[in-house]
Amino acid sequence: MDIRKEALRYLGCKGEPDSQTDELLTAAEKALETNVSPDFCWRVMDKAECEHILIGEDIKNHLADSQKVIIFAATLGAEADRLIRTAEVSNMAYAVVLDAYASALIESYCDSCEEEMKQRTGGNYTWRYSPGYGDYPISLQRELIKILSADKKIGLTATESHILVPRKSVTAIIGITHSVRDENRNKCDSCSMKETCRLRKDGLGCGR
Repeated sequence: MDIRKEALRYLGCKGEPDSQTDELLTAAEKALETNVSPDFCWRVMDKAECEHILIGEDIKNHLADSQKVIIFAATLGAEADRLIRTAEVSNMAYAVVLDAYASALIESYCDSCEEEMKQRTGGNYTWRYSPGYGDYPISLQRELIKILSADKKIGLTATESHILVPRKSVTAIIGITHSVRDENRNKCDSCSMKETCRLRKDGLGCGR
């Protein structure tokens, strides 16, 4: 993944960035790459063990060809949140770019984690499917964290309103299958924001 390009997508930028945005991106890249310490945890389970968290038709369809699943969590850590909060006080433009770059960075890190997990498990993987996608309840964030003991392992928690803390974090379920995933699939189709997403209206995607 080209993290810089993905950050521009989050920002809704088309074409090459102007000089100011380019400078802010460079500063964000340096700050995050220097200061954050990403971490992840995961667990392979039989799908039959996970019925209590496979709520809704979308996740069931997503895992239809999978007998085993991976419960997964990753985070950039609390330092990313601190950097963004600090920037919001003194330079809101930089804070917005920093936030976008951090969003792209956690997705890139998740991709790297998938490659590491594949080396250990083999098989083909479905897309990462997170609480809040389609009709998969966002209220399951805490249950995924509990299954992984992610609070103890990587410092990941969720608020009463199911927002992950640190914010630049991901929880997801991944199916292990014998079929090759469709690289041309429209990932927007199962997103709960597909009707109102500004990026989608502009012909872009969020990179999820």
